[in-house]
Order: sequence, then structure tokens, then C-alpha cells
Amino acid sequence: MNSQDLILNIMRAQGKADALNLRERAHDLDGTAIIAEESKVPAFDPQKDYSNWPVGSPVTDGGQVWTLIQPYNAANYPQRPADLRALWGLAHTKDPTRAKPYVQSYGTSGMYMIGECCTDPDAADPAAVWRSKVDNNVYSPSTYPTNWEQVEQ
Repeated sequence: MNSQDLILNIMRAQGKADALNLRERAHDLDGTAIIAEESKVPAFDPQKDYSNWPVGSPVTDGGQVWTLIQPYNAANYPQRPADLRALWGLAHTKDPTRAKPYVQSYGTSGMYMIGECCTDPDAADPAAVWRSKVDNNVYSPSTYPTNWEQVEQ
């Protein structure tokens, strides 16, 4: 094994350890805390068995961070988290520097709470960051601007 392979193996092992550590702590963290550690969140794998993952475990997919609501085997359900909203919840952040594009809630899953931020690709300024002024917000900034305030950057 050459030194480059050794370094890559060490980095992979550290990345796996970081991801496992976050997975074990995630049920106690809110979306802001999970998204702050997004570099440790593994990508969604449509062939993975999530049956033994704890509720709250995060994955990334489609530029969003999703948290596991109901453990399951992804090989049995070929959809992605955005299409399996009964199994995956959407994480939001209160940190405007880490705001993700707005995603419509699914029932009570994914509603925006006071202080949570997003961008809105349908807004006049798609790069602007918006902060929810109300709890249980199910409207995008462009659809119902009364529920949002633009974050000054």
C-alpha cells in the first residue's frame, strides 16, 4: 500500500466514523444542528437497507437533508426521500448561510417553523434568503409573503 492509499483509507475511516457518530446523535438534534454538520451526512442510497437505522438519522438527497421517520429497506421502495415523505422528514435550518431551496410540506412533515430559513426559486430574487415569521408555515415566500421576511445579508 502506498502513502496515497494509506491516507485515503484513513480519511474514509474517519468519514465513516463521523457519519455513524452523527447518526447516533441525530434524534436529539434539530435541523439547524444537523445541517451544520452536513459534511458528515451520507448521501441517500436507493438500494440501502435503512431498517436498522435509528429514527432521525439524516441523509442528503437532491440538495436537501432528510431525516428518517420510519426505518425501511429502500430496495423495497424505489422512490427517493422527496417522494417518500411518510418515511423521510425534511430538515430546515435557522442559519441563513445554510438555507436550502423551499420544499412544499407533506401534511405536518416539513412545515417551516419560526426562524427557519429557505431560498425560493420562484421569488423575484431567487438568491434571496427568507425567514419564516410563523410556525407551521406551509407556504413559500413567493406564494404567501406575509409569512416570511427577507434576511439581510
